[in-house]
Amino acid sequence: MKIIYWDDLIKGENIYPQGSAISIGGFDGPHRGHERILSAVLKAARKDGIPAGIITFFRSPRSVKAGNMYAGDVSTLEMRLQKFAEQGFSFTVLIDFSADFARMKGTVFFDILIKTICIKYLAVGSDFTCGYRHDTGVGDLQRLARERGFCFDSIEQLYSARHERISSSAIRQAVEQADFALAKDLLGYPFFLDVAKIVQRTENGVWAVEKAAVTQILPQNGQYSARAYLQTGAIIPVQVKVMDTLLEVFEDTAAPIPFAAETLIRKLEFIRKE
Repeated sequence: MKIIYWDDLIKGENIYPQGSAISIGGFDGPHRGHERILSAVLKAARKDGIPAGIITFFRSPRSVKAGNMYAGDVSTLEMRLQKFAEQGFSFTVLIDFSADFARMKGTVFFDILIKTICIKYLAVGSDFTCGYRHDTGVGDLQRLARERGFCFDSIEQLYSARHERISSSAIRQAVEQADFALAKDLLGYPFFLDVAKIVQRTENGVWAVEKAAVTQILPQNGQYSARAYLQTGAIIPVQVKVMDTLLEVFEDTAAPIPFAAETLIRKLEFIRKE
């Protein structure tokens, strides 16, 4: 999958003159609520023989706006890109949600996309808005599609078996409350904490990481049963202790497997609170 940076995109000419099928959003997860949208884009791309793409952000715009009040993302950028690639997307455009970008009108944003990746199909959620002060919504995109000659679909929200609206916010709340079963239902797969790029310290069989280095949502302070996915490919049962400033991972006394000094963990799967 090709990665295209917004700053490079706006300098270039039409990258996909044959046209492209795209969606736009934060796609934090991505979760089951995104499935219909992403499937619609991939289906349109296959039908028309054009590349399928995602327009998204390095970090959630919500995290930029909320600053220190933001609880954390559901997934890291690396996790999202891996999911897009696995699903068969040809390219992803990455945007830095800067102050300058935040002031851009939605019509200007789409004019750039039409000129540079030649939108032939666009799918977004039914509550989609973009542009300065949310100046562009679904109705505006319907008109723009007619005027500029591309196909447009607005996809309705999906609800879980528990009648929960499937959203990144609902997943964050589930993780924070240690309801990992609900988080899995909303995501469509287990919630993973990606620690592959975080500095890890191992001492006396205890692995530790600074909580400030974690950009994802975390459950409340406490001790949790979990699985550690090691960089060797092994998956081992562990206990995770979430504290004010640290995460500590140590051997599960029911199945003790001591950490070697060189052990590195790729990700953690929380199972339940102890």
